[in-house]
Parts: sequence; C-alpha cells; structure tokens
Amino acid sequence: HCASKERSELTPSDVLFKGLTLGQLEQLTEQTASVGELENVYALSPMQKGMLFHNLMEPDSGAYFQQASFDQKGSFDVEIFRKSLDVLTQRHEALRTNFHMFETGHSQEPLQIVFRHKDSDLSFQDIREMQEAEQQAYIQAFKLEDQARGFNLGTDALMRVQVLQTHEETYHLVWSFHHIVMDGWCLSLVTGEVFGTYFALLEQKQPE
Repeated sequence: HCASKERSELTPSDVLFKGLTLGQLEQLTEQTASVGELENVYALSPMQKGMLFHNLMEPDSGAYFQQASFDQKGSFDVEIFRKSLDVLTQRHEALRTNFHMFETGHSQEPLQIVFRHKDSDLSFQDIREMQEAEQQAYIQAFKLEDQARGFNLGTDALMRVQVLQTHEETYHLVWSFHHIVMDGWCLSLVTGEVFGTYFALLEQKQPE
C-alpha cells in the first residue's frame, strides 16, 4: 500500500496541531479538499483568534483588510512578476494558509490549514486608452470595490495584487492582504523579496 503511493499521506503525528485523531484528520482533509491538499494544521494565536471571531461576527466590516498601492515606472513583465509571486507563495506557508472552524466533539476549534500548493492571486488590466482623469477615477473605484470584496478566510488567497497599466511604461499596483496572515511591517519584506525574485528570473538566474 505504502509503496504504491505517489506521495506521503498525513497522519496526526505529521501536523503541528496536537490531539487530532486519524478519523478527525481524514474528516478535515475531506472538508478542505475543494481548496487544496493539506500540508499542515496549526492552532491560531490569540490575536488571530480575535481577528477570526470578528470576521465571523461581522464579515462585511472591512476590519483587518489592508491595502497599499504604488506606481511602478519602467519596463515591466507581468508574467515574470506572476512567477515571482508564485515563488513567494510557495516559499512562505502563511501565504498558503486558510482558516477553518472544525468540529471537535461538542465544540468548534478554529484551525489554520496550510496547503501544499496555492496559486498566487494576480490580475492585470490595461487602462491606457482612458484619459488621465478617467484613469484616476477608475483606480479609486477599483480600490473601493477591492476593499468591499474583502477576503473569504476559508478559501481565498489572503494576499492579492492588481496591476493596472496606465501608460507605456507606467503601472499602478494595488496590493491587498488580510492582517490575519501578515501586517504592514511585512509588506516591505514581501515586495523586496518579490522584486528580488523578479530581477533574478529576468536574468534567468536562480533567486537567492
């Protein structure tokens, strides 16, 4: 049986959350199968529990939704940037994590589920045909719409990037994430790593 398997299967001793039975782990695997394949299961920190509780009580409040934006000038290869985001997502478990309320006996236990693979969320729009005032209005409306969309903590990638091309070599990036997986201090580290990978891939080098 073991030799016939293409990859190892998790048992309760493989995950960081202690106390799951084999039956419960199989149940959890089944419940989250539509999102992806489990890699690990963690408990939440007390701060994360508070954020999850607030999100469940008021899903449309926008609390803990973070959004940053900036202009990028110069030549920009969106597909290589997409690959750079994929490298980042694969390297950091937090970016492959979702949050799940799991029934354990008579109570519900909030768990964070790490998936073996999760696609990064990058979208691109070319708005060069718009006049500058129209572009600014469009970008502002997009940011509000993006904030209203929020995040589904159970299924979404909890960081997403929108690239809007405004001129031949000018782009506006909108970077949104949920505070439950990263904070504003992380953003400079994340963008630094993504662009470090981007420039390495442009030169066909292995990112450091």
